[in-house]
Amino acid sequence: MKPLSSAAPCRAARLALSLLALAALAPTSPAQTAPGETRVPPDPLVLVGVAPRVLTGPPGTLAAGIAAVRGRYSAHVRLLDPTTGEVRREVFLPPEVQLDVSPALSADGRWLAVVLTPDPVTHVGRVGILSTTPTTPPGFQKVLSAGGLNGTLALAFGPDGTHLATSNRSGYAQLWEWPTGRRVTTVTSETGYEPSRLEFSPDGRLFAPIFRGQTRTRIFDTQTGALRTTLSGVGYGTFTPDSRGFLASRGRLINLADGKELPAPAYLAGTSGVLGFSADGTRVLVRRTGVDVQGREWLELREVATGRTLGALTRVWDGWPEALSPDGTTLIGGDGEGGIRLLPLAPR
Repeated sequence: MKPLSSAAPCRAARLALSLLALAALAPTSPAQTAPGETRVPPDPLVLVGVAPRVLTGPPGTLAAGIAAVRGRYSAHVRLLDPTTGEVRREVFLPPEVQLDVSPALSADGRWLAVVLTPDPVTHVGRVGILSTTPTTPPGFQKVLSAGGLNGTLALAFGPDGTHLATSNRSGYAQLWEWPTGRRVTTVTSETGYEPSRLEFSPDGRLFAPIFRGQTRTRIFDTQTGALRTTLSGVGYGTFTPDSRGFLASRGRLINLADGKELPAPAYLAGTSGVLGFSADGTRVLVRRTGVDVQGREWLELREVATGRTLGALTRVWDGWPEALSPDGTTLIGGDGEGGIRLLPLAPR
């Protein structure tokens, strides 16, 4: 596939943003285009990750960050502005990368972690780290090689960019300090199933592998690998922006200091889950509980301090995970046809 930056003018035209207000946005089917949205043509595309700490705007403005996308089995990774769809950088993955496992993007957008084919001599599993910056020499910056990396299903960077988590089909997760090659810890599933998510606290100090079917969540220290706390009755969730709490199912907030449930903040009212926070922690994208009379599920962008709804839209049921742009203005989701839609929710 040709790089988007060298595509024909008609493709560039499809990336242009309309200036229509969100108030005019009506529920659409996957084949329709909503006013104000940007489409990135299908490959079909997969969201590799969103990097919130990349400064792409003028000094003093909130960073828009970077969104990395690629074709489902493509070696071509595009780093896009998550609000306009404009290509910022491109990375072509080396031949030894296993394309059936999605790469991971670091929070600053500098690194891609990829699963490699096993070592041709020892047959042990390998994970490689690639730079996305043109000033870095080409090739892998680091290759982790260990028997425990055979069967790696997913990768995730910690916020500091130096810690990397891996999930394994054999029912365990590993935490690595990739610049030194040190394996910090291995966490074995209590259910026998593989991890479905690899969560880090925003301050980078805590790591929580979420195993499929678990009924309690164990949280570990990212530096030492020591178990810090266990949250009973919490099967899945995510950390709060201040790293002091854990947002569990059914709109519950758990205090990490003592494991007790706290009164739910206003932004969790009537929700079934949190999809993501803006980089500054002032906005949150939530999934509203239940469906409307037409059977549609709604997503809402809310203000964290007050719980006030800033924007809302219906989901597109194409199996695409939704994400919030780092500046908290735009939904990144699927278009039902294998492409990506960037939908403005609420301007700053």
